[in-house]
Amino acid sequence: MKRTTVVLSIVLAAVALAALMLSMASAAPSAPASRVEFTKKTSDTTPRVGEVFTFTLRFCNVSTQTLEVRVADRNPAPLYLVIITPTTGYSAAIDSVVWTGLLTGTSVISPTPVVTVTYQVQVTGIPTTALASGHVVTNTAEMVDMKTPGSLPETTAEVAIRIMPLRIFLPLVCRNYSS
Repeated sequence: MKRTTVVLSIVLAAVALAALMLSMASAAPSAPASRVEFTKKTSDTTPRVGEVFTFTLRFCNVSTQTLEVRVADRNPAPLYLVIITPTTGYSAAIDSVVWTGLLTGTSVISPTPVVTVTYQVQVTGIPTTALASGHVVTNTAEMVDMKTPGSLPETTAEVAIRIMPLRIFLPLVCRNYSS
C-alpha cells in the first residue's frame, strides 16, 4: 500500500508538472500587435466653389514589425471635387489617391519614418440641395495590411469639409437719367 501511495504521488506530481509546462508554453509572449498612427488634415475646412485646397495624410508604424500596407483615399464627392495634384499614385478607376509600400517598425537605433502624402483638390460645384451654409463632405482614407487584412486596429483617418457656395457681390449702380 505504501508503495502504491508513492507511485500515485509520483504520477500526480508528473501530471502537475506537465500541466504547469503546458500553461507556461501557452502564456509565452506572442508577436506584438501591429499599430500605426494615421491622421488626415486639410488646409481649408470651408472651401468655396472654384478654390483649391490640400489634403495631407500622415502615417507611421509604431510597432516593431515591418508592415506592407496600402492606403487609399477615395474622392468622397466626385461631382463636386476634383483631385488635381497627388504626390503619389492616382487611380482613375477608383478616383483615389493610392500609396502602397513598406512601413518599417520602430527600433532602438532608428526612429520610425513618417510617410506624408499630400494632394490638392479643387471644388468644382456644390450640390443643388445645399443650403447657404454649405454642404458637409466627409473624406475618409483607409489603410489595409496587404499580408493580413483586418490586422491593423487603426485603419481609417478622416476629415470633414463644408463646401461653401460661391458668393459674388455686384455693385448696384444707379444713374439719374433725364430725357
